[in-house]
Amino acid sequence: MKIVLVVPPSHTHYVVQPIGLGYLAAALRGAGFQDVSLIDCLKEKLKTGDLQERLTRLKPAVIGFQAYSYDFGTAARSIIDIKKVIPGVPVILGGPHVSATNTLSLEEIPEIDFAFAGEGEVGLPLLMKRILGAANIPLRDIPGLVYREGAKVRQNPRAVIEDLDVLDFPAWDLMVPAEYPDSPQSGFYKRFPIVSISTTRGCPYLCTFCGSAVNMGKTLRFRSIPVVLEEMRMLYHDYGVREFHIIDDMFNFKKQRVIDFCEGIRKNKLDINYTFPNGLRLNLLDREMLRLMKETGAYAFNVGIESGSQRILDKMKKNLTLELIEEKVNLVREAGLDPCGFFIIGFPGETTEDIKATIRFAKKLKLKRAHFSNFLPLPGTEATRLLVEKEEIEKPAWDNLFYSKVPYAPRGITKKKLKAWQRRAYLAFYLRPAILFKMLLDIKSWNHLKLTLRRVWDYLFRR
Repeated sequence: MKIVLVVPPSHTHYVVQPIGLGYLAAALRGAGFQDVSLIDCLKEKLKTGDLQERLTRLKPAVIGFQAYSYDFGTAARSIIDIKKVIPGVPVILGGPHVSATNTLSLEEIPEIDFAFAGEGEVGLPLLMKRILGAANIPLRDIPGLVYREGAKVRQNPRAVIEDLDVLDFPAWDLMVPAEYPDSPQSGFYKRFPIVSISTTRGCPYLCTFCGSAVNMGKTLRFRSIPVVLEEMRMLYHDYGVREFHIIDDMFNFKKQRVIDFCEGIRKNKLDINYTFPNGLRLNLLDREMLRLMKETGAYAFNVGIESGSQRILDKMKKNLTLELIEEKVNLVREAGLDPCGFFIIGFPGETTEDIKATIRFAKKLKLKRAHFSNFLPLPGTEATRLLVEKEEIEKPAWDNLFYSKVPYAPRGITKKKLKAWQRRAYLAFYLRPAILFKMLLDIKSWNHLKLTLRRVWDYLFRR
């Protein structure tokens, strides 16, 4: 019986392999469910009506959706429409939104039958065995499951996979790298095809604005480097991949692990480039680590700077100083790598003077690119919890939880003014001849240019 996993329609411009669904597809196959397919509405440019038509034709036994908070609205609308034409099909929702909001999805949307919070590779096959009649497993025994019991919505304790090496590689045959467009998460790339891979889960840091620990927990777990390299060799030889985007939050947490990774690339003679779109921990970088990464194909990575105001950095619990940031950015440049900075505009308690300080600091640093996002009150984070306690916000509009939009503005600054500050930050940073010229040189194709211009439009003008 067919199981279909779905990436819902969305307004995001990041069209990358949904490796979370890839891991789930692999887990289902490992449990004996071989008839698994994946519909990526972003890659195929499908609207809700197109998805409805496709699913009606496929007649799946079960449908599973992933959703981030910003696309929960479109996922919910898709599920409601699908239930109208295939009323009996069980629909499951998973992804960061459920992990951050727990029982809320089932409470808000009656058409969702089940949901999973946290890692679903353990629980989803068990639920499939129950739904498809292979085993009579009590719902209360399925880790991470969110389900209805009478009029109540209940949630089971989450699964925490301590040994990530037990996981099968994502089902790459369902998300062939060469079939994805040149619109990587970081926006720029050197070579194609590109894949996103993950080598760790969890984050022990305390940044108040970040949803990483909400989704994957605070316990940091690692895939072993030999297993990571085995996956990379497979992707290199079987799928022709030439660039890897390592989407970890904590890749450089252990220096020896980074050294082993670089030496493994050398030993396996992988002619690749790689980068870190989610960023590396600035405070853990050193000269030897950077040299080895440069020698084995790294060319650029993002760093989470967030603010040019020490007061705001402290409120964010970033555990960084402005002096250390500048020192490490300079070290990255000296190693021949291109640092790109993440910044947040409109953090709670921020003033216009703090925003001005951030813009000045971004221009002062030797960054190749900078990303200025508005503060997002992501569900489950400490910053959002404090805003709710202070009654500055209620539940946010999910569709607005996107970096180019303005879902929140600190007291004393209007949302319209905050969008103007975001626009000013981008223009101040990029309208410098050397920065603009280097960015234009990195455009690889006509399609890449169109996608870049779309992002520019969103960040400068979308509200």
